[in-house]
Amino acid sequence: MKYFTIFYSSFVIFYSLQMNAQIPNSGFEDWGSNGNPIDWWTNNTPGVFTPIIKTSDAHSGNWAVQGDVVTVSGLGVGPAIISGVEGVGIPINFRPVALKGYYKFTSVNNDYMQVQANLLKSGVGGIGGGAANLTPTGSYTEFNINIGYITGDVPDTVIIAVFIAGNGGFPNVGSKMFVDDLSWSNTSDVKELENGIPTEFALMQNYPNPFNPTTKIRYSIPEASIVTIKVYDMLGSEVATLINEEQPVGNYEVTFDASGLSSGMYLYKIFAGSRQSFIETRKMILIK
Repeated sequence: MKYFTIFYSSFVIFYSLQMNAQIPNSGFEDWGSNGNPIDWWTNNTPGVFTPIIKTSDAHSGNWAVQGDVVTVSGLGVGPAIISGVEGVGIPINFRPVALKGYYKFTSVNNDYMQVQANLLKSGVGGIGGGAANLTPTGSYTEFNINIGYITGDVPDTVIIAVFIAGNGGFPNVGSKMFVDDLSWSNTSDVKELENGIPTEFALMQNYPNPFNPTTKIRYSIPEASIVTIKVYDMLGSEVATLINEEQPVGNYEVTFDASGLSSGMYLYKIFAGSRQSFIETRKMILIK
């Protein structure tokens, strides 16, 4: 029994280390000379604005990420960090149940802080993901974002994004976030879906998000129908039609190129199903 206990404890420690190692620099202890956390992309633009900085106000260890809304030409720019060099994501070889971490958040005029995890395989998203808006809190609080799955695939890449955005458009100076100690929960069982056929309509969060200037949108169609996907600005004006055609059952991906648009929040909406009765809307952030 004694040796079993030692073995079991060693296994738990090893397994925990292995899990935590899946998120490089998850405690934001390592920072580069450019002022960014190593293995993370930020929307800092040297000489223009620096919304992401290193802070000693950490949940544990010496450092954490602090993100502040800054102004450029009188417009608010929210802080954003995305996993991986150039924000292309980090390797993963299992199906996590949830993304966990610790945060603090101050909100001005209902600005929101969002955390996302988007799972990909061979460069294609739509395997699964999770996202949540976090409530303001003045002390470090644990968040736990459940991850749902569309297919039975084991991902090879995950894009984690943390950012502040404004509900009415641009965020407000005074809104700020702190992020530290990210980790995965236990893995889930891999369950194959029959032929990968979706069982319900779904519109996934775009990735990357925030983006510049292109982003990908995944959606699922469980029955043949006419599918329409449109993009709107925050005033409700249509800025793009991405899809408007009849499509068979399947999982799809469309790329949105916002090269001709200005920074800000946009809405994308899907209409599908019988008489286009399925309607869902999501938000995305363009930062240039």
